[in-house]
Amino acid sequence: MRKIIALLLLLTANGYSMTITELQETLKNNNLEIKQSFKNLESVKFQKKADIRKFFPILNFQASASRFYPYTTTMGESWENDFTAGITATANIWNFQTKTKVNIDSVQIKSQQLNIDKTFEDIYLQGISFLIQLKGAEKTIALRKKELENAKKIYKVAKSKYDQGLVLITDVLKARANIEKTKSNLIASEGEKEKIETALQNLLNTDKPVTADVKLSNNFTIPSAKELVKEALKKRKELAIQKLKIKTAELNIQSVKDTNKPSITASASYFRESSDLSFKNENYNLQLSLNWKIFDSFQTKYEALSAEKEKEIAEIELKRLENQIKKEVLDSYTDFQISKANLENAKSYLEFARKTFERTLNEYELGVSDLVSLLSAYNEYVNAEENYTNNLVNLNIAYYKLLKSAGMLGGTK
Repeated sequence: MRKIIALLLLLTANGYSMTITELQETLKNNNLEIKQSFKNLESVKFQKKADIRKFFPILNFQASASRFYPYTTTMGESWENDFTAGITATANIWNFQTKTKVNIDSVQIKSQQLNIDKTFEDIYLQGISFLIQLKGAEKTIALRKKELENAKKIYKVAKSKYDQGLVLITDVLKARANIEKTKSNLIASEGEKEKIETALQNLLNTDKPVTADVKLSNNFTIPSAKELVKEALKKRKELAIQKLKIKTAELNIQSVKDTNKPSITASASYFRESSDLSFKNENYNLQLSLNWKIFDSFQTKYEALSAEKEKEIAEIELKRLENQIKKEVLDSYTDFQISKANLENAKSYLEFARKTFERTLNEYELGVSDLVSLLSAYNEYVNAEENYTNNLVNLNIAYYKLLKSAGMLGGTK
């Protein structure tokens, strides 16, 4: 109950301050593709109900009025009226093909349920990636603002040294230009954040502002590649869906063969008729029909062979999917390890660049270094900070992609 109240408060607020868990819940309720998938499931369920009803009786009311000539009597020929009204009930009480079709519908329902889970996992990963990128963009903007403060500090030092006659006006102009460049970088970062936020809003089907309430981690523990592959082959929805396609292909073969099996139809009718509107004459009729195709020039045989080939194609596709998933897991595992190594290098690079910038700034203030060296160290520090943030974002996205490839992401609808 608390989660539901929290979600309602979240939806009615001015915007979303979103964790990954809240992202999961919001996607379940808001995403249009998920809603569409549920409509598809409802459609398949209704189709099954419709096929089951084929065994139920159908009632028809019939009425007719006619006038014909000649009607011959002892008095001669004349015009005659005929009025008829009645009810007919017909039921296909046994049909092997319809029974198999109901079984196919049951398999299709299971397949659609799995497809909803697969669709949700795909969208969930996409949403997580956007949320992590949004957090990275927010960090980048914070860095840009910090860089702007550093640029202003450099300008202030250059201006002070110029006022003291220690440097030329060129240093002041270069420092001022560096401020404008940093402002442009800040504007670009804010624009990139807006693009990411728009993409996330589109995924969430909302116009409300979104902020990322996530922590970018640099410490993840994952199983071995072998264990991840094993999990993927057990949990990936694509494999379960493909196995159901094989089951459907088997039932399609059975459905083709069922055309040569007998079907039984029962009908009953009650009519009243007369030459006037009294409907005084009654007519009852009961009928049981057996329909059995005994020879169709081998048409069913070849249709069954064609359906068997479709099953073989589905079995080959299952094997292809297994190989594809193995490769996907191993590739994701490699990407994660590379991202982890890149982050370690970026961390060392950032520490080195920070110390270099601080030392060069101090040397410039003491007059033992020039502005060119200071700006070079400053730009190196800026690049190192951005590089570290980008690699931190990449590592977090790589982690969730690895979980998704192994069927371990969770968030099943």
